[in-house]
Amino acid sequence: MYWIRNTNGKQDAMLTFAFLAFSVVTMNILLATFGRIAFKEFEISFASMDAAAMTAYLGATFTAYVTRRWTDRKYVDDEAAKESSEESSEENE
Repeated sequence: MYWIRNTNGKQDAMLTFAFLAFSVVTMNILLATFGRIAFKEFEISFASMDAAAMTAYLGATFTAYVTRRWTDRKYVDDEAAKESSEESSEENE
């Protein structure tokens, strides 16, 4: 499976999901602007999403992404600091 890479260069599933959620909502807004498209016997109509549904869809996805990034930064930085302090204490002995 292909995942979008984040700013650290790592493949990121939540960033991919956030991008897809944003794309779905944006496409819905653009298609709902037209309302319906008719060509000869072919007709297709687009209904807009409810604002609450869009908010729930985007909010949950972006909140999960931001929370995961915050957790990664917090615990990865803590682990790196702990490892560097352990290395310096071993060098001092």
